[in-house]
Amino acid sequence: MTAKLSLRILLACAVFCSSMSALVSCTRMAVQRAPSERNMAFLYNPSSSPLHPEFTVFNEGRDYSRLYLKVYPSELLFNQANKEGTFQSRLQIRYESREIIDGKESDMITDSATVIYTLKMEEIKNSFIASVKVRSELKKKYLLQVTTDDLLRNKGTVNYIPVDRSTVNTAQNFKVTSATSGFPSFNRVFHSGDIFRLQYSGAKTDRLVVKYFNNDFPLPRPPVTNLLSPKPDFIPDSIFSYLFTDTTLFILAGPGMYNIQVDPRQPGGLALFNFGEDFPKVSSVEDMIGPLAYLTSAPEFNELTTQTNKKLAVDNFWLQSAGSVEKARELIRVFYNRVFFANYYFSSYKEGWKTDRGMMYIIYGPPNSMRKNALSETWTYYRKRSREPLRFTFTRIDNPYSDNDYLLERNFVNSMWVQAVQDWRNGKVFYADNL
Repeated sequence: MTAKLSLRILLACAVFCSSMSALVSCTRMAVQRAPSERNMAFLYNPSSSPLHPEFTVFNEGRDYSRLYLKVYPSELLFNQANKEGTFQSRLQIRYESREIIDGKESDMITDSATVIYTLKMEEIKNSFIASVKVRSELKKKYLLQVTTDDLLRNKGTVNYIPVDRSTVNTAQNFKVTSATSGFPSFNRVFHSGDIFRLQYSGAKTDRLVVKYFNNDFPLPRPPVTNLLSPKPDFIPDSIFSYLFTDTTLFILAGPGMYNIQVDPRQPGGLALFNFGEDFPKVSSVEDMIGPLAYLTSAPEFNELTTQTNKKLAVDNFWLQSAGSVEKARELIRVFYNRVFFANYYFSSYKEGWKTDRGMMYIIYGPPNSMRKNALSETWTYYRKRSREPLRFTFTRIDNPYSDNDYLLERNFVNSMWVQAVQDWRNGKVFYADNL
């Protein structure tokens, strides 16, 4: 077992510390209400939402899960309009939980709550972390609709969080804790120097099995073909097991996917990822070359990847497309900014730019409208010169390694893909609303 392929283990003791603010008010109810049909496009447009909370779920007890949330004080409004005359903010978290039955989201709300936090600026540093209990039962799945509101600014955002209790190997039976801060990790992507600890909520176990996969997963096919994007075989490159205790600390020694399981005979498990030291940023020439597969033919892309001076090859590609240095800089800025956010929003078992949604986001940009439910997302791009918008539907895939895996439905609609690629190749950022 090489150091690059191994998941190295360090033995140490760490004390989990928490700085949760006091809960001010909480209400629970069980009512029947239809899922929201609101436009959710702001989820994938960083400039349109004032709040960007992060969430993770841990199946802590037999009849409940714990929803952890993190918000950044820099995104909240603080003022002194309070009895104490100190800078404070008021944050409201509302959730509604619906069971997923036969792959469909129920109309019946199984649990809901509203929680209000009063945050004092002098007591908060880089982030505020809190948690709430959510009712859940063994062998079931749920979908949480979580609304986060800045009450002083009267603005907020909505997120959808799956809760999975279906098997002993479900990822949410594991809690990942940062060894540095002692707080839950809100990301399943780690760099090689990140040290973390695991907690397992199922039956007591003293051994974990780790399946390692090289990050060699295929790119999606463009929407002009009716062929679905290729599915990986998910055959591990190596398998190893480790003794497991509460004091065991882990690091992901090299790039790839690490699938951690209690029972290797069943699918699922906790999948953790190392996509490189700078991910999700686009910082190396290799990071810049990969997404150009969407703008080039197979021979062109092969020539880019085999050049001795790859940096010069990338520069020449954009200069030839733009016709000037100034235009090339703008193309590069927009294109790789979209690659960054594709990584941020759509990463699953592979980097976000390699996914169906990532591909469409990079070429078309954020959708004007997006409808989302437990099973799918529908993106809509409006066009000035046509009453018929561009519309793409992505279906959620039941993937044992990720709950963020979506597949583009291909039905021979006019995707404007050729026009979009031509615009980029002709030195113009593609915007569907210009058509």
